[in-house]
Amino acid sequence: MKLTHTFWMCVVLMLHGQLYAQESPLPFYKPLQVKPLLFASLPDQFACNTSELQKILSGEINQRISVQLSGQLTLIGIIVDKNQQNPGNFSVNVRLENYHNALFNISARLLADNSLSMQGRVIHPQYGDVLILYKEKDKYYFKKQSQRLYMPE
Repeated sequence: MKLTHTFWMCVVLMLHGQLYAQESPLPFYKPLQVKPLLFASLPDQFACNTSELQKILSGEINQRISVQLSGQLTLIGIIVDKNQQNPGNFSVNVRLENYHNALFNISARLLADNSLSMQGRVIHPQYGDVLILYKEKDKYYFKKQSQRLYMPE
């Protein structure tokens, strides 16, 4: 009787092990979260007005700004931070009211020839795209990029 009972217990345990052997307790594949696009109405790349960018750089903390950076892009917001890490380098953060409180970070660096080099980004963690400000041949442009492919510092 004991031997039969032990035999059937081993059979049940082996069947249980076989039935649940392929199930993973933790999901290894996590489906990508599809985020809405904040800048869907803008073209993939467009030129930017440099003098309007410089207005942002010259603003003060808590100052409201409204700048027309191109025919397609107007930014309305408040300068929330302005700091200078070392002489010749500074950055400005603007909270954009017309883009669901996205953050526009623009950094400027004074070069040896006394010209100004700027770069920046507009990013919102709940949206799937980013606007990147970059310089090409003495002109500034905005370019849209997927947030998945962009690594903020």
